[in-house]
Amino acid sequence: MRYNDFHGEKISVLGFGLMRLPVLNNDQSQIDMEKVEEMILYACEHGINYYDTAYPYHNGFSEKALGEILEKNNLRDKVNIATKLFTLEIGKPGFDPEKMLATQLERLRTDHIDFYLIHGLHGDQWDRLKNEYNIVEFLNEKRAKGIIRYMGFSFHDDYDRFVKIIDDYNWDFAQIQYNYLDHEIQAGDKGLAYAKSKGIPLNIMEPLKGGNLIFPDYAQIEEIKAKHGITESSAELGLRYVFDKENLHVVLSGMSALPQMVENVEIADRASVGCLTKQEEECIEDIRKFLATVETIPCTACRYCVAGCPQEIAIPRAFSCYNTAVKFGNKEAQLRTYNRDCTNLADCVECGQCMDACPQHLEVPELLKKVRAYFEG
Repeated sequence: MRYNDFHGEKISVLGFGLMRLPVLNNDQSQIDMEKVEEMILYACEHGINYYDTAYPYHNGFSEKALGEILEKNNLRDKVNIATKLFTLEIGKPGFDPEKMLATQLERLRTDHIDFYLIHGLHGDQWDRLKNEYNIVEFLNEKRAKGIIRYMGFSFHDDYDRFVKIIDDYNWDFAQIQYNYLDHEIQAGDKGLAYAKSKGIPLNIMEPLKGGNLIFPDYAQIEEIKAKHGITESSAELGLRYVFDKENLHVVLSGMSALPQMVENVEIADRASVGCLTKQEEECIEDIRKFLATVETIPCTACRYCVAGCPQEIAIPRAFSCYNTAVKFGNKEAQLRTYNRDCTNLADCVECGQCMDACPQHLEVPELLKKVRAYFEG
């Protein structure tokens, strides 16, 4: 395993993201502990020392699983734990960063968090945390006491807001969504450059876009790769694109099976800054162009259809799952979201309200049947 230097500490270039763990009975709260333990032990044996979880992952059971496995195998002092303050609770009754952190320490069976992040900042969340919850004082106190060793934030907004947040606190690191399809959205390439100029290393999340850039059995993608003489897997091509960048702290991969772990470890050992070839760059550009042509349901997610739906069906979410799965040729990568958010599509009574409300004039009931047939057939 290769390592990056972080204030004199060696941090593995590949981190284990614990958001998409194997589960039992399609229940995100029922983590398959045997498989996860096998993956964590393999990761530790092969040099991965950065484990990224969060308060809401697997309904809280991701943190619990990590804490239990690390304690059972006496691994806590050999790894770095990263977890996050859940910002979607801001404004809800009972939101209390102090209590949330205490809960996380208990779940993780530890007295400190190595890398603590404010989770998924977007909109006015950072300003509200400062003004309504005295978050700066909270973070400074926990850092001073050693309860939090390093402080960062993960991010899902535009570049201008990224710059504002970067400049507004003494961050040790930051975390952004980045891959070869998402390099011009959110923080993007400009965010990479700005963080480097400020001396703030970046964690990369979604380097394979939630598994969508794996392209299993996708003939057109394989033809593009063959045209450019690319023989490595699509997963390796995507990871090489990210590892090629400078100023990275950790590349997080949300691995959900041991074979993925084995492959990712091997890729991380041979991919580094400057590794991307001209042929790979040209191949990636052709993949981008091809994916832009794939026909999907033209839903704009305006949500007009949802407001009056008598069955409260998450119509845009269902269409989004379908579109992503079809575009990337990877139904499995979307099943977790579909099974979580689209549980009542069969309840559609075909009242027509959604079609009357849809600015795109979509035949929504028929399209919902199409989505169900795709995922459930």
